[in-house]
Amino acid sequence: MSNTTLTLALNSQLRDLFQRYEAHTQVTPEQYVEALLAKTLPTLQAVVEALDEAGGDSEAMAQLFASKMAQMAQPAAPAQA
Repeated sequence: MSNTTLTLALNSQLRDLFQRYEAHTQVTPEQYVEALLAKTLPTLQAVVEALDEAGGDSEAMAQLFASKMAQMAQPAAPAQA
């Protein structure tokens, strides 16, 4: 998938907060949002997969989503020699 540009309109409060945050951290709003999206990617993936599998059934979707999130929370099994 190629990169896609997303333009966000920020209200004045968010704009001001991002300006202050960048002044303290040298992290731009773009970098902040990119990091946030990277960290929440597993949740978005679980939601989309649950929606794909649920076939429009909201109760099934909720159960599938909960199951997928629980699977992600479990530590990976150690490799056996």
